[in-house]
Amino acid sequence: MSLVAAERLVGPLVMVDFSGRSPSSRVADLIARRHLGGVVLFDKNIESTAQTARLCGELQELARRAGAPPLLIAVDQEGGAVERLPLGLPGAMALGATGSAALAEEAGRLVGRALRAAGCPVNFAPVLDVNSNPGNPIIGVRSFGEDPELVARLGCAFARGLRQAGVAATGKHFPGHGDADRDSHLDLPVVGHPLERLEAVEFLPFRRAIREGLPALMTAHVAFTAFSSLPATLCPPLLEGMLRREWRFDGVVFTDSLSMAAVRDQVGAGTAAVLALLAGADVLLALGEAELQEEVFTAVDRAVAEGLLSTSRLLQSRRRLQRLRADLSLPDRSERGPGAEHAGAEEAVVRPLAEEIAAAAVTLVRRAPGRVPLPDGPVLVVTAAGEAAPAGGAGPTLGEMLRALHRPARDVWLRPGQGWDGAPGEQGTVILVTYSRGNPSPWQVELIRRAQQTHGDRLVLVATGTPYDLAATPAVSTCLATYGREPVLLRAAARILAGASPPRGRLPVAIPGLHPAGSGVVW
Repeated sequence: MSLVAAERLVGPLVMVDFSGRSPSSRVADLIARRHLGGVVLFDKNIESTAQTARLCGELQELARRAGAPPLLIAVDQEGGAVERLPLGLPGAMALGATGSAALAEEAGRLVGRALRAAGCPVNFAPVLDVNSNPGNPIIGVRSFGEDPELVARLGCAFARGLRQAGVAATGKHFPGHGDADRDSHLDLPVVGHPLERLEAVEFLPFRRAIREGLPALMTAHVAFTAFSSLPATLCPPLLEGMLRREWRFDGVVFTDSLSMAAVRDQVGAGTAAVLALLAGADVLLALGEAELQEEVFTAVDRAVAEGLLSTSRLLQSRRRLQRLRADLSLPDRSERGPGAEHAGAEEAVVRPLAEEIAAAAVTLVRRAPGRVPLPDGPVLVVTAAGEAAPAGGAGPTLGEMLRALHRPARDVWLRPGQGWDGAPGEQGTVILVTYSRGNPSPWQVELIRRAQQTHGDRLVLVATGTPYDLAATPAVSTCLATYGREPVLLRAAARILAGASPPRGRLPVAIPGLHPAGSGVVW
């Protein structure tokens, strides 16, 4: 086999990323020389939907000139904290709080329309992880909830909406990242449940989505001891055994990023790439620096040359990718990318749906008599954002949203670790706004304790990250959960507090020891 043929055998099974808002010289070379399978776009590449459409058009033009198949261009457009196009839709747990498959499907359809207009035919969503671990540091509000049936119902609805718009849904993170207590970007999580539990919880949403025609999956860099000590991405019993042979899934399997510590620190990115293909994966996400990308290409080239990876095995994955491209009706070589002039209009279409989801999602978990709607008088809004929150002052505050509703409110923003005396002289309502991905930090818990001791029932707690923040604050008598810091969610919370809208959301997860899933004060 010639060098060119070998490079073009492997290249279509690899996706990379790059920096900047125009194609880098390196990615242009990989497309021309290796017939690269695709690219993954991140915030560093995206300014707007219209600009993204122009970028994707430039990338597809490079593939056309190289005589290569159309690129698979993918993004993580989950909604909420993980979205690349600036659409402003609430995330999965907010949808879970609505309990509405109709809203989830419409969200998928409108997200799909925006992605297709932008030239991104593959969405690395929905998240099908069942968030059964309150301390999960990386999934949390990215999950629809803790009930496998709810996750399956809403995840399948979101995927249907994407399909209606001509975008491939990618269920992740197979076979489940929801009970992990470590972030796989930083370490290898290990799940020790027996097969019976995995079938009932972790696997259920994936099996349901596959039955409904899900075209693609992304693997989890999580070890399941019922199968192996290896991460699922590298585990033949999970991918080739259970997924391919038992479940008869013949769609495309993407790896999660090979730059993540859960695989990179275990075996190295190059070895992980080879093991993933041997295990049954189809597409390698070689994301990160050029050295890592080259390590992946070199390792797979060597494995092919030495006969460890057969040509027939790689052609099997290429056939799956060809089928996916055909199903997506990607532009052929004679066509250019999407029209950037039409792409920006899709952002405006999403806004009314975002407001509708937020209004149905924000949950009044508990309230003291006479506290919601807020009584007359001054309001102090203290935002105590954790390390994972946006930079202080960078976005709209709940106080701003209240002022827009003609409720006088004063804002205080506390940086992580910053001291606060609890505002002992404040005579009106004090609203403490927290944000965390897993458990609240000791700093946040201490702030809440001090505020509750000082203000008693005049304190209102608003958890804008995971609702599990409320578990550390049982003494606070009035609490809301928004499931995110997106402006539409803060606005919906402000409307509930101001009495302009009734609370309608219900918790899609239990608050341990306090509130079961499904709880919520509604009227």
